[in-house]
Amino acid sequence: MVVNLEGVRGWFESYARGFDLTEPMLEMKYVHSRDVMRVGEALVRDLGWGAAEAETGVAACLLHDTGRFSQYRDFRTYQDGKSIDHGDRGYAVLAAELPRELADDGARAAILESVRLHNKRELPKGLGEGVLPFCRLVRDADKLDVFRLVQRCMREGREVELLPSHRLGLPLSETLLDEVERTGRGSYANAASMLDYLLIQMTWTLDLNYAPSRAILRRSGILDDIRGRFPRGDARVQRVLERLAGAADS
Repeated sequence: MVVNLEGVRGWFESYARGFDLTEPMLEMKYVHSRDVMRVGEALVRDLGWGAAEAETGVAACLLHDTGRFSQYRDFRTYQDGKSIDHGDRGYAVLAAELPRELADDGARAAILESVRLHNKRELPKGLGEGVLPFCRLVRDADKLDVFRLVQRCMREGREVELLPSHRLGLPLSETLLDEVERTGRGSYANAASMLDYLLIQMTWTLDLNYAPSRAILRRSGILDDIRGRFPRGDARVQRVLERLAGAADS
């Protein structure tokens, strides 16, 4: 498994700058991609991966949202349900445009599959060891940075810009709460408010693959910030949140 990480970085910069990064939503995805790469760098270091695997994982983290750029250009939205699956779009772009000399067959397969699967509800069964660790890495790094990004947007009052389909001021969905309490997962189809989105985010604690990922999330204090936005007097909600937060301690 061999990848030219500097070459991948150069390709990504050239590709991303082919879009209008003065548009705030595109610039946000450009910054997010680089930040996910940095999270990936920290994770592979903590996981003790060898150089070749680490560079492949970091490259996949950087490229994970390649499909977002043309998605926004073509549809003016990041909502996959109203446009295209951005993981699938990213896979198609990279399969066609990422130069083959930048990664051998093993690294290329790991990168492309990680990009394709990073946004899926869950990973399919039967992924081989040449792909599975990288898929897990990208999913963890992406979630960790989205946690941070959402918190920053909420502090800056930019929630609607980032999450236009999740309205401020609406209560928590009982249907969503029932689903999360029953299954540990939440469907965006049952979510309409910012509290709904934050509850779905809390379920991500159950879908972090690596212990260093959970440690980073614990140290960030983000889970406490999220829990503080829910009604403290609702014992049922607090029990659900406590259970989800506890998953980050395992």
